[in-house]
Amino acid sequence: MQLFLLTFLCMTIFASNSILCRTALITYGMGPLQYTALRGLCAAAMLAALCLAGIIRKKQAGSSTLSQAMAQSSWSGASGLFLYMLCFSLGYVNIPSAAGTLVLNTAVQFCMVGWGVYHGIYPGRQQSLGLFTAFIGLVWLVFPGLSSPPIWNAFLMACSGLAFGWFSLVGRRSTSAALATAGNFIRCVPAGLAVGAAALCLEHGAPWQAIACAVISGGVASSLGYILWYAIVPRYNLVASSIIQLSIPVITAVLAVFFLNEEITWHLVFCSALILGGICLATLAQRAKN
Repeated sequence: MQLFLLTFLCMTIFASNSILCRTALITYGMGPLQYTALRGLCAAAMLAALCLAGIIRKKQAGSSTLSQAMAQSSWSGASGLFLYMLCFSLGYVNIPSAAGTLVLNTAVQFCMVGWGVYHGIYPGRQQSLGLFTAFIGLVWLVFPGLSSPPIWNAFLMACSGLAFGWFSLVGRRSTSAALATAGNFIRCVPAGLAVGAAALCLEHGAPWQAIACAVISGGVASSLGYILWYAIVPRYNLVASSIIQLSIPVITAVLAVFFLNEEITWHLVFCSALILGGICLATLAQRAKN
């Protein structure tokens, strides 16, 4: 029960990133560049503080925790992480919370599969069927229509998902996910400062409520959420952890109804069923294969 509650809390924290972003951008009119800069800088500050406090532990004696975090990370991973945050904010300017996170999570899965195919790891028949079903659901979701999200914003969310997938794949080379995440966020500081400077020139000032959303997203949902996830994910196998993350779009949709007054349309429900069902079919096929 304790593991279940911690897992549900972690997935809710991840889903809250979408709610916080939409609240800051739509409800309070914050610019996406300001939001990206504040989120990234606050996450870097929080994770650096956790390293200095010893909450994120060193892998070996000798060098400092921050030094090991930088060694575990890479500029390639940091680039993927920052591109994910930037496209995330730009995409959410004009796309519902549930649809946005659905496109993002689907793109992450396809990035992982594409990486596997590129390296000669081909999906089996059931996996291919699941991925094809998810692809049809995604195309149906963004196909022009009265209830479809704007195609440009859906494209940005897909880019965000692909960037996060790349960030995750690069991180596979590290021996400590927590240290690598801290190091990658710290490496994002120069880009965050540059985007923040651009925001001062291109965007108007934001109210304190929007600033609070960005600070909470970076300092809690994007940093402490990762720490919690890395603490509990060893309790699950790879397939189970993939299936668990399919709950994020569903939780996001529920939170959006309560906090943003967004509607859950039948179009979104059917597309979600196809996408999540297809991904689940593919992951279960991987489990049977293993």
